[in-house]
Amino acid sequence: MSKSIGFIGGGAMATGIIKGILSANTLTAEEIYVKELLPERQVYLKETYGLQLADSLKELAEKAKVLVLAVRPQDAEKVAKELSEVITQDHVLVSICAGIQIEKLSGWIGEKVTYARIMPNTMTEIKRGYSALTFSENASEEAKQSVQRITDSIGSTLVIPEKQFDAFTALSCAGPEWLLLFAAALMDAGVECGISRADARKIVTQNLIGTGLRLEGTDSHPFQITDEMNTPGGIGIAGYHTFVSSGLNGIVMDAVQAAFKRTTELGK
Repeated sequence: MSKSIGFIGGGAMATGIIKGILSANTLTAEEIYVKELLPERQVYLKETYGLQLADSLKELAEKAKVLVLAVRPQDAEKVAKELSEVITQDHVLVSICAGIQIEKLSGWIGEKVTYARIMPNTMTEIKRGYSALTFSENASEEAKQSVQRITDSIGSTLVIPEKQFDAFTALSCAGPEWLLLFAAALMDAGVECGISRADARKIVTQNLIGTGLRLEGTDSHPFQITDEMNTPGGIGIAGYHTFVSSGLNGIVMDAVQAAFKRTTELGK
């Protein structure tokens, strides 16, 4: 299978993946093709990353056997039906469209094509976090390896059943945003207590990094770790009491459920 990859759409998510592929030396700029609807965006991608431009979906399909569908979910059906006229059984179509299932893509394009679905993490730029990956039943090992090199270039890969994709999207893709909201609240609290904004930022950032590394290095539940940190009558348990009283766990779970619901709506 040809190493080249063709991107249908060159927005923020596609660009993040492209940057990861280039920085990991998975492919060169000469092996990455893009068909973007906005001419000015095509020019930007060419000038910034040295990518190869395709004037049509037909040209893109001729240049690359692995095609990445990176358009807005509401535009996916229109683009997929146009793509069905030029795609062949030799192609692998990789979708990064939120909420669009492989079964729906197959209905638009046909069963002759091998399909894969990726949900990248929002931390692709720093190559952290997991990207979810799944395949159609007809995917060969060669096709799977060709696609996984994409996700491995932007962080870690989690191969899961497609039925878990909406839940993964809600938890993984929105998760960093919520952690940042909590980080901002901690920084504000530090300022309120008399610490400078700059120092509060340093403290909270290092606490987040250190906590993440500690959690990564153990199989223990977070509550086991906090139990080790808390001392009887100490400051940690006093603050924890406030969180519990405010229903923090329920608030977080409600937020994930809201994101999960929205993800499923996008796929309808």
